[in-house]
Amino acid sequence: MRILVDPEIFFFGRCGMVRYYSRLCEELEKKGHQVIVPLVRSNSDFISGKWQKTSVLGALPFGRKFLDKVDVLSKKWYYRAIKALEYDVILLTSPVFEDGFLQHLPPGKPFVMVVHDTMRCVLGPDGLFDPAGSNADRLSYLIRRAAKVICISETTRQDTLRLSLVNSTSLCTIYTGNLLQAGPEEAPAVPLPAKFLLFVGDRTGRKNFRFFIMSVAPYLKGQPDLYLVCTGNVTVWEEDLLVSLGLKGQVLFVNAPDSVLRQLYQRALALVYPSLYEGFGLPVLEAMALGCPVVTSTCGALVEVAGEAALYVDPASSDSILQAVRQVVEQADVRAQLRQKGLRQAEIFTVEKMVLGFEAVFQKISQN
Repeated sequence: MRILVDPEIFFFGRCGMVRYYSRLCEELEKKGHQVIVPLVRSNSDFISGKWQKTSVLGALPFGRKFLDKVDVLSKKWYYRAIKALEYDVILLTSPVFEDGFLQHLPPGKPFVMVVHDTMRCVLGPDGLFDPAGSNADRLSYLIRRAAKVICISETTRQDTLRLSLVNSTSLCTIYTGNLLQAGPEEAPAVPLPAKFLLFVGDRTGRKNFRFFIMSVAPYLKGQPDLYLVCTGNVTVWEEDLLVSLGLKGQVLFVNAPDSVLRQLYQRALALVYPSLYEGFGLPVLEAMALGCPVVTSTCGALVEVAGEAALYVDPASSDSILQAVRQVVEQADVRAQLRQKGLRQAEIFTVEKMVLGFEAVFQKISQN
């Protein structure tokens, strides 16, 4: 099977969706498929472009503008590849439902798209993600023209059906596998404390970080040997918030490539993930697979992913969040139970199952 992959997602930085498509391409190639990625330069270490070394120019004056032009070359290359017809199916990766490729798509050539979540089409904690409603319309427009739409959870499939009003037979669910691969460990740049909770991923509004940290601040201040470790860089406004809460010394920020991330999961008392909306919740799966207890919310697909292997909180209730945090910190037997349940639950979501699902979709399309 010859699969032409839309390069747009690889313009983004190091995030879950880039990891997802990079690993998918890698595994499909291992299965003997010809995966065509018209990519000049990637913005992450998950995948490399043809001229990847040009990324070093970003540190130079006006380097960012030059690299933006390089990314445009990838798009032009992609459109030329669509017209060249040397593929069996297109895999759309755009997280913003980009539809410009349709102008170049010859009649009869199919494309498959993956919907990871519908957050761009729903209400968010900081207001509307999409006040004009156009993203829902763009999503529906693409779905009606796709040969198949793959959703990464049943929750996402139901949300997509509700938004797009399309026939349910055009959508299917293929669960994301655990994408965090085994490998050598690397010591983090910041020494890890003996006792810490872990917060993984970005801390945007829907991730509920601000409400979470305000909810547990009094408890953390009463436990001077307990820390919170967050992945990624801290912003000046986050620092200001932590200072106002008296927590600056107890919240650490760590750059976490995979070699460090694995260590964080293995050493943390628990992952705390009180998100307000998730199409899947990859950190929850990663944590369970590495024996890290999970505290998460009942929103989106999180219950679908964690099953009975997590402590659940109401993400809008400070008391609920605080109670769960106290329980997982103070009760070793609770952590042990969550650890064992999590390891079993994580076995459901494998990369092998995910890739087999894609292969089945591609095969059915080629037969039609």
